[in-house]
Amino acid sequence: MPLTPQITLTAHLETILAGADTGGYLRITLCGSGPVMPAVPGTCMLADATIPQIVGPQVGAGPLSIELFGNDVIEPGPDVTFYEIAVLDDDKNVIQAGMYRFDGAGTIDLSEAVQIMPPYGFPVGVLAVRDCVGAVPGSHYLAPGTPVVAVIYNGTILDPNAVPTPDYTLVGPAITLSFNTQVGDKINALCVV
Repeated sequence: MPLTPQITLTAHLETILAGADTGGYLRITLCGSGPVMPAVPGTCMLADATIPQIVGPQVGAGPLSIELFGNDVIEPGPDVTFYEIAVLDDDKNVIQAGMYRFDGAGTIDLSEAVQIMPPYGFPVGVLAVRDCVGAVPGSHYLAPGTPVVAVIYNGTILDPNAVPTPDYTLVGPAITLSFNTQVGDKINALCVV
């Protein structure tokens, strides 16, 4: 595991008036760890993880720059946590915000980073509902894409953690329901496409 942050995040802030630099800030918050204390195993606990950190102000034409641990090395994980990054004006008012996940090492320009969309943490626009293939009545179906995020039965999202019996099990694109469907039933999968 890295002993130091491996991601350098940069951001150049401007107003909508071409060439007019702003004295703005970034507010960075590590999110998504829930009740688990986030850590980089073998390196450190992230004590200020859920506390917004302010970077800036931007001075002159140079970009803001901050080093971060990648979400792929933070526990819980990999890729359970994400960063909420807000752009603040020179009075520290939030102008806009987005959620991002950073993996690996290197320099990332915020203007080129892909935002994620909770609750699933996938890039915007890549989730789709697809018809599953399989005999009705029956209990075995095949999703047309992977990964499968959720299984939908007659318009209702099924619970894979239902007690005492899960509604379904999933192995790749193969879905096994804990019950048999009836004539006229519809099985769909919410897939990453």
